[in-house]
Amino acid sequence: MTTDKKTVLRAAQTMIDRFGHEALAEVDLRIAELRGRGQHEAEELWTEIRDAVMFLTSKSDKETKH
Repeated sequence: MTTDKKTVLRAAQTMIDRFGHEALAEVDLRIAELRGRGQHEAEELWTEIRDAVMFLTSKSDKETKH
């Protein structure tokens, strides 16, 4: 599955806005649910969103330290 990077980043930002510091844990829950249901394409998408959440939150952490 190839997903538009803007879509993935927008979904990641939505998760961060909604769940704050718990966003990564919430994404992990969704990935686990999808894996359990055998929904591998959706799982792959959420794995991309997870990577984006990690990127955005690490970027945010660096900005607040300066």
